[in-house]
Amino acid sequence: MKDLGSIYRATKLKDMDSAALVFAILHEIDADRVDRAQLHNAMEVATAAHMSQKRIGRAAYPIDPYIVHPLRNVLRLIRLGCTDTDVLAATALHDTVEDQPREIVSILDESRLSDGPNQQAALDLITEHFSPETSRLVAAVTNPSTDAVLSKAEKNAAYAAHVAEVIKDPKVFLVKFADFVDNAGSVKYLEDEAKRAKLAAKYAPVVAVFASAFDANRNGLRLPQHGLDAVDARLTALSERMTR
Repeated sequence: MKDLGSIYRATKLKDMDSAALVFAILHEIDADRVDRAQLHNAMEVATAAHMSQKRIGRAAYPIDPYIVHPLRNVLRLIRLGCTDTDVLAATALHDTVEDQPREIVSILDESRLSDGPNQQAALDLITEHFSPETSRLVAAVTNPSTDAVLSKAEKNAAYAAHVAEVIKDPKVFLVKFADFVDNAGSVKYLEDEAKRAKLAAKYAPVVAVFASAFDANRNGLRLPQHGLDAVDARLTALSERMTR
């Protein structure tokens, strides 16, 4: 029988559906250094929380289940050489508190649901069911709400400022980097030209923010050299693409 892991390792992230991503993660994870049970639970909870959501994808796959995004991010970090369980678990859960807080609370402890935003309850439950560090990382990458009266340019500036502040922390950098390159890297696949231009305007200034933070954080990321080289190459490629 052919080594199935070799098939996944040879496959690009953009060509995997959610099932392939899960199996690739299981094959490629460093089982000696990562708590497989915690990561498995984080991926399963995230999958359940995002079950009702869809995500605009590439032209070939115009609509994806939302969970492909966090799963891609987890596998991306594993391929960079990340073995920090909290970073990987937070990456799986990174959009749950921002987008699906009621679902997280309902899944982990329905008795704590309220009529309010439920974000703090969701973070508290992630602390209890995973770890305080996983919860801290999810909280850090959760975008704060912005004033509805702000212009698009002001909202983009607020987003860039928030990213610049939180990615000073090496662990937050990894979670946010995986999220950013997946979002920014997918812009070129959008068929809607107006949406493509809108997102390019949001993401283009942030590439330099990541490049600066990468220089400052390089030694604290605890990635092998191939992972550091890959981060550098990806930021360079994004910078070139966004400035064309």
